[in-house]
Amino acid sequence: MSLRILFLGTSAAVSSVKRDNTSLLIDDVLIDCPGNVFGKMIKAGYNPLKLRTIIITHRHIDHSYGLPSLLEMLRLSGKKEPIKVFINEDFFLEMRQLLNMYGLIREDFSLDLIPLQENHVLFEDSLKIETFAVKHSVPNFGLRFSTSSVCVVYTSDTEPCEEVIEQAKNADLLIHEATCAETVTGRKEGHSCVEDAARIAKQAGVKNLCLVHLGLELEEHLCELTREVEEIFNGRIIVPEDLDRVIV
Repeated sequence: MSLRILFLGTSAAVSSVKRDNTSLLIDDVLIDCPGNVFGKMIKAGYNPLKLRTIIITHRHIDHSYGLPSLLEMLRLSGKKEPIKVFINEDFFLEMRQLLNMYGLIREDFSLDLIPLQENHVLFEDSLKIETFAVKHSVPNFGLRFSTSSVCVVYTSDTEPCEEVIEQAKNADLLIHEATCAETVTGRKEGHSCVEDAARIAKQAGVKNLCLVHLGLELEEHLCELTREVEEIFNGRIIVPEDLDRVIV
């Protein structure tokens, strides 16, 4: 069974003319919710009412600020089926209060809010989703998506860490954050460089590497940075733009 990945956004915390904050749609599961993901799903040809599950990996604003707006758009558009929202337990109560303040916790809108914990295992039919802790400036989780035949790992925001290497062993696709670059910006606390992502992909033995959460300073250097990654990792390298798709 293949997995369909839609990159709704690919930038780091500061967006650009071409890139919005990072957010992924894997089959009918949304990972993180900045900006107008409802509109971007429609633009990409995906019906937002099919959305079944939302996962918010951590509390930083570029990963969570669009959630109230998305839920209200779903409600106003007539979504009747229950929607599950998994929110990092580190700020579950605050987000629940925010949604309540906006009047989104109500009897006529089926919303199931669930704290997300380390080593949490979720199932969406034949899709298994597992969480693992990563190394960021606030508590954060990476995600491992697997079916009987495919494995995709998403790091969310993290410094290089052994947990990603372990979870991504022999994965079909590693979606790794690349906020900075050793040759352009230097290191940034809580984040990975492009070169780090390549080394981790090589150590984990993944087949394909996808770079997201790209810092604004990297945009003019992506061609040369991709060549640097190719010198480290000999698998397929993908640097998606917003609304690009990958099928694994």
